[in-house]
Amino acid sequence: MNINRIKYSIQNNQIGEFVWNLFGTMVPILFNFIRNPIFTRHFTPEEYGYFSIVFLTFNYFVLVLYSWLVSIIWRFYYEYKSKNKLPELFSSLGLIYIIGSAILLIITIIWLNITDLTLVRRIIFFSLLYYLINDLTSYYLVTIRLERRFREYNILQSLRALINFTFLCFFSFVLKFRIEAIALSYFISTLLFVIYVIISASKKYKFISFSVKFINKYTLKNIIRYGSAGLIINVSVLILYNSDRYFVALYYDIGKVGIYNQNYIIAQTAISAITLAFYNTINPEFNRRLSEDIRSASKYISTQMFNYVLLLAPITLFISLFAYQFNFLLLGQKFREGYQVITYVALSLFIYGLSTFSETKFKFTNHLLVIVIGFIIACFINIILNFFLLRIFDYTWAAKTTLGAFIFLFIFFIIYDKESYIELVRKYYVKLIILILAIILIIILSFWARSHFGQYRGLIFSIIELTVYAGIIYSVILLLLLKKNK
Repeated sequence: MNINRIKYSIQNNQIGEFVWNLFGTMVPILFNFIRNPIFTRHFTPEEYGYFSIVFLTFNYFVLVLYSWLVSIIWRFYYEYKSKNKLPELFSSLGLIYIIGSAILLIITIIWLNITDLTLVRRIIFFSLLYYLINDLTSYYLVTIRLERRFREYNILQSLRALINFTFLCFFSFVLKFRIEAIALSYFISTLLFVIYVIISASKKYKFISFSVKFINKYTLKNIIRYGSAGLIINVSVLILYNSDRYFVALYYDIGKVGIYNQNYIIAQTAISAITLAFYNTINPEFNRRLSEDIRSASKYISTQMFNYVLLLAPITLFISLFAYQFNFLLLGQKFREGYQVITYVALSLFIYGLSTFSETKFKFTNHLLVIVIGFIIACFINIILNFFLLRIFDYTWAAKTTLGAFIFLFIFFIIYDKESYIELVRKYYVKLIILILAIILIIILSFWARSHFGQYRGLIFSIIELTVYAGIIYSVILLLLLKKNK
């Protein structure tokens, strides 16, 4: 009886945590959805193209230099906390961060000196300011997530989104800045956040600090050993997500990059945000089990995989089927042609979210080589497909090659993590079949509607259609959940 009460309490806590995490992700999504229709009519596709290329390039620099340190906190936080050695961990991370920031500053100065366009120089400068301080907030956010302070985490994220949107409007419409206003608003909102982090950490988390006396070779060795594999993985993820923009720029023009990027962001904002809320909820318990009891973790993985599918599959389906309608509502006229990108990006992100279960398990069971090999092959496939197919077909094929690479990665992880997927199928195969049949039915109805009423159906018709599909899929999910609880 006591065990059942404990399980019930854990489930209720996770539901409450997920609600807070969902709130924390929905607020930034809301501001993104408000921002896109406004600013894709205010800024040109060419401006968005320049901005996306600069920001993505900074992503690569920062990831190689110090962004990978976040994964170190996820991996070693509980271990160092149990030994009361968190100051050693954060001081060692701080040393690498300082060195990386100095290198980034030097690279950016060189970049500014070889760039001729004034607009691009402004984007580079404000982006530098943002990226120099952004990871400081990431370390704090990961810490409070691991401490299960979800309310604080999500309130901070929501306030940050609000402040960012406010400054963006001020810089764009009052001070008449061009697209560099996006990078500047990121910097200002992050700077305010850093001030809060410094004050908060000095009171609540004094171990989040930097002191030379706490730096030691053993901790640095742990960071470098684990981080080297993590760095390859993270760079590979970034290549899979973002290298397509460089190929679009290579074979087409900077305006197409802007169109592609903004359509990409629609799917990324919705799918990634909800996936993040889901993983933010389960990660503390997931990581604890992986650290302490790998056997219980395997059963936990299969249960959470099923929950992930129930949560994300309907959302991915709706975004994919109504890609044109989302494009029409959220982007300006000049960005309409790239709506097909939304469908393939949504599917890619859903598949990668499912693969993340195995990826996390491999990290904790010291099977980093499996992850590295999988990502390297997936990147190679993506680059080769982009190199050849974008010459033959239009630029939206970049999203299709990304989907192909993520499908390969998913299959590769299944091969090396059979037990998790066998457990998933064993426990939930009947419910998964029912869910798949419901999805197939909705896809058939959607194609029927397109064939009779056209691809570009009116807004009212699309809302009615979406309501019918949602009624079907969520009725099925409700029945599955009720059956599960019996």
